[in-house]
Amino acid sequence: MTHPNPTEALSKCVVYFNDGNSRTFYSFDKKHKKSKPNKALGIIRLEKMLLQHFKGTWETAIIYENKVNGKKLAKFKGGIRVF
Repeated sequence: MTHPNPTEALSKCVVYFNDGNSRTFYSFDKKHKKSKPNKALGIIRLEKMLLQHFKGTWETAIIYENKVNGKKLAKFKGGIRVF
């Protein structure tokens, strides 16, 4: 699987890890190369990454629209969605 393209991703997730580091991840919004982008699919994949792949290693995560001053779409704290 390739890495998502930050310029084409519809959403991004900023993760604040327990060790004090933070990192931004971008969504995979397509099922295959020629399909239309699906925002809901990208958000579901970001949530799955948080709750399965990085389980127990992060403190707070926030999913935003991938725009300048994009609005907040979801917030997670301690493994639970709070917004």
